[in-house]
Amino acid sequence: MDENQEAEAQAIDWSLLLNEEPDDQALRREFEKWLSEKPAHAMAWKQVSAISDIIRSAPPDRQIDPVRPMVFQARIQALVFFLQKRWRLLSGGGVVAAAFCAALLLMVPDLITRLLADQYAPTGTIRTLHLADGSDVVLAPRSAISIRISAQERHINLMQGEAFFTVHHDNSRPFVVQAGKVRAQDIGTAFDIQIAHHETTVQVRDGVVHVSAPTTPQTYEHDLHGGEWVRVSDTDIGSGTLSPEAIGAWQEGVLIARNDGVGDMITALRPWSGKRIVVMNHTLLSRRVTGVYDLRKPDAALRLLVSPIQGKIVPVTPWANLVVSP
Repeated sequence: MDENQEAEAQAIDWSLLLNEEPDDQALRREFEKWLSEKPAHAMAWKQVSAISDIIRSAPPDRQIDPVRPMVFQARIQALVFFLQKRWRLLSGGGVVAAAFCAALLLMVPDLITRLLADQYAPTGTIRTLHLADGSDVVLAPRSAISIRISAQERHINLMQGEAFFTVHHDNSRPFVVQAGKVRAQDIGTAFDIQIAHHETTVQVRDGVVHVSAPTTPQTYEHDLHGGEWVRVSDTDIGSGTLSPEAIGAWQEGVLIARNDGVGDMITALRPWSGKRIVVMNHTLLSRRVTGVYDLRKPDAALRLLVSPIQGKIVPVTPWANLVVSP
């Protein structure tokens, strides 16, 4: 995540907190301090504030309250892009239309993804799918796929999140999963694929998966066997091995950290929690932890995750937790 994206995410978090706790002067002082730290912070805040202004510009009888709990679970980044592309609507009668578009996107988490996907698993929910070819797919919370199965091919597009595939092998119809730039083709196997930030990770529980991706300086091509994994980003490739039994452990509600970054663990935890998790001290994100956490109890898992690094959880609303340091 680059500086502008990070500032955007932090601005969204501040918008949530300030709307829920408008009279908290200590919170307001912390916000003012954050706002003045970097020019990127001020620019991100200006963008998020503009969205709230657009929503409030609708007539009173048509407004949708922008501070409802579900509002700030939405993907405001997608909304910013949407409004920038359609800025011409913001003149004359177009203001009301734009405000309603903004409100709709804010009210429903992952609305755009849901509209484009064939299957979606909401927050805190695992969804198991039995495909027509005999293969099974388990979607992690807030994950989405599109499906194309015909007499000639079997193609799955992982649009968001994480999924575990148990493939019914068929030599005449390759089973291919596309996740961003990464293409994984089954050679009779069970495997897991995750998209997080700008990285795609493929882990094989058993069997063989052929993984390819257009990377620099040359295309990555490799067969992964049981217990092997690869993580591909725009600039780097990492690989290694782990216990096959640990692959897809999230299906049993288990999150396993092996000297992993706290930021990565919080990213894995967020889809399981109905609360916004706001990290106030971003130096905590690079700290490393080892442990086993219960995804079905996300609040307790978060406390256990940050306590070894002297992190503290401060619930500021029923829908948001702050992670702070002493």
